[in-house]
Formats: sequence, structure tokens, C-alpha cells
Amino acid sequence: MPYCVKCGVELDKSAKKCVLCQTEVHFEVEKEEPPYPREKDEIDNINVKYLAFFLSILLLIPNFAVLVINLIYYSGIYWMYYVFGASLVIWMIFIFPMVLERKRPILHIFLIFLSITLYVYLISLAVDGLRWFLIIALPILLTIMILMFSIIFIRKKKKIGRLKTTSVSLTALIILCLVIEGFIDYYINSQIVLAWSYIVAASLIPIIIALMILSGNKKLQEDLSKKLHI
Repeated sequence: MPYCVKCGVELDKSAKKCVLCQTEVHFEVEKEEPPYPREKDEIDNINVKYLAFFLSILLLIPNFAVLVINLIYYSGIYWMYYVFGASLVIWMIFIFPMVLERKRPILHIFLIFLSITLYVYLISLAVDGLRWFLIIALPILLTIMILMFSIIFIRKKKKIGRLKTTSVSLTALIILCLVIEGFIDYYINSQIVLAWSYIVAASLIPIIIALMILSGNKKLQEDLSKKLHI
């Protein structure tokens, strides 16, 4: 039990003043040891560019091995295209950002789509499918890239919230479905007869309208957030 520092009377732990002399009571709080060490050890920074170079060499080794095997057992180098294209996409997605001095998302996305387009083109060469690359793959890849850039531009310039961003993304999904079905129909039947993409559009348009209405009503957003805990 604590005692008064002035008159020595025994005090209750909840007392803020001495009951006799009205002296304020100050309890000493025991210092607890933190669950982590007090000393701050410096961690050596990893040389990111060296790591990128090392990983690039690791990717080149299987490509070189596959090239040698391909040239020995086959007359062409078409089989090697699969490995080369996949390695290029992996390098562009994971290793290329390590080389940049600062983050450039627009450039990174553009180069990723460029590498994927090249990969699909190499596959078309390997299977003699240049026609489907030009009529189906290339237009769809360009549409995806344009839609992604549009979403990023709208998000950055207009500074829209999550609900409007979701609405824009769902609208882009509808456009992408229409483009995919349109080019596939043209490739197979030489004419465009849309069917399943209309179902996707009919399903998503009410959701888009609801999200746009909800994004303009702050009170309704707060009520839903309280009730649904989102």
C-alpha cells in the first residue's frame, strides 16, 4: 500500500490526495521493458542494381541452354521462342523496376504490354498463326493497354474515389468483353455477331449506375459503412 510522503498515513491505491493533509499523491509507475531491443542495429542496404544484374544472368542461362538444344535437335529456333518470350515478360515485370532510379508506373505498364505482345507474336511464329495474332491477339492487347491507361489517367487527373474508380473499371470491362467477342467473331465467321458480351454488359450496367449514385451521396455511404462495417 502507498503512504503519504508528508504525514506518512497509509493511502488507498485509488487516492489522489492524502485524506489528512491533502497532499497530492504521485505513484511511481514501474518501467516495463519493451518487447523489442532498445539498440537500433543498422541493416546493410542491398545493392538493387547488382541484384537485378544477377537475376538477369540467371534468366539468360536457361535461354542459352534452350537455344543450343533447339539448334541441335531442330532445324529452326521456333521452340526456343516460348522460353525467350516468357523470360522477357518475367524480366519486365519483376527485374526492370529494380533498374529504374524512380518509379514510373506508366512506362512500366507500357513495357509489360510490349513484352507480352512480343511473346504472343513469337508464339504465333512458332505455330504459324500470324493471322490470329493480327486479328485477335494484337487488337485485344492494345485495347487492354488503352483501357488501363485511361483508368490511370482518370484516377490521377480527376482524383476520383474508390466507388467511381470501380465504376470506371467495370465500364472498361464491358468494353473489353465487347472487343474480345467482336474480334473473335470476325476471325471465325468474318462478321461480328455479339451475344455473351451483351449479357456481361446487362449485368454490370445496373451495378455501375448504383455505384455512381452511391458515390454522390456521402450520407448513404456513411450509413452503409456503419451497418455493413466496410
